[in-house]
Amino acid sequence: MTIKNIIVHQLEQSSESSTLTATPAGQTLQSSPALEAMLDDLQQTYNKKADKCFGQFQPSSTDDFRHWLALYQEGGLDFTGFTARTLEKLKESLDQAGALGGGYVLFIDFQQGLTRHLLICMLNHHTSVTVTKELTITDCAYLDTGRLSLACRINMSEWLSNPTGNRYLSFIRPRAGRRLSDVFQQALGCMETSSSKEDTHTLMSAVQEFCDQTPSEQARKVVKRQVYDYCQNQLDEGKEVSLSALTGHIQESGSDDFARFVNTRDYDMTLPMTPEKRSLTQLVRYTGRSKGLNLSFDAELLGSSIRYDRHSGQLVIVDVPEKLKEQLKDL
Repeated sequence: MTIKNIIVHQLEQSSESSTLTATPAGQTLQSSPALEAMLDDLQQTYNKKADKCFGQFQPSSTDDFRHWLALYQEGGLDFTGFTARTLEKLKESLDQAGALGGGYVLFIDFQQGLTRHLLICMLNHHTSVTVTKELTITDCAYLDTGRLSLACRINMSEWLSNPTGNRYLSFIRPRAGRRLSDVFQQALGCMETSSSKEDTHTLMSAVQEFCDQTPSEQARKVVKRQVYDYCQNQLDEGKEVSLSALTGHIQESGSDDFARFVNTRDYDMTLPMTPEKRSLTQLVRYTGRSKGLNLSFDAELLGSSIRYDRHSGQLVIVDVPEKLKEQLKDL
């Protein structure tokens, strides 16, 4: 990844005021190995977030984020000016919503392969301790790049080549802090078109129905494992899942054409997609919980060391784990 421009501004909450104070930086930062390492950490954290939504810009005016971004792209506005205007817009939106808190607002324009991205995120600093050269222990402040609650990533290459597309931007939509996320999204003029959770549910429904056509239980397990492995690998590399590539991966196991199956049925599937990791696990594991009981096991064990009788509703564990046996020996 190559950093083209990077800058950090501050939104600070004062105990004596009901509004935030915006402190814009006067200039961009000089790219360095440390900043590149930070960007890599942020990218990994962002890619692993399961609660992402996708969308496009709302209709633009002559005084909003989309317009400023276009000016920056065309060279009519420098990065410092573009981000300072965005900072002020974000401050106004947070003030109006009464959603205070503050933090550091980081803007990074970077190139990854042939694709250019803009990452905007709000970070907080925390205090830890470190050992000095004199072997004393002292406090030190650090940016917490492992936690992202407010962040948006714009695929600028896709936006410029296909401005009518509906997935060139993504943003985090956490369960906690939903209100702040909404304000952040509105300040940037983002309009949601799909979510990872919805896309994953549709994909898994298609995979299940595709597998139902296969008479062999073993073949069904292989297909689900192939889908799971491919999607997990794409997510780990920060890439999206395409129908053609997924089909090619499944065909390695001798399956029929998954793409043809999907295209001939009424699946409201947004492709390419970024599936939700937690939901994908259901392809290869069975889990269930009730009062005082929590079960989870690999799907490959069903029919061998674990058997289920659907008529009686009983689950029989043939090969009881040794550690569990040890705990039960005195009963």
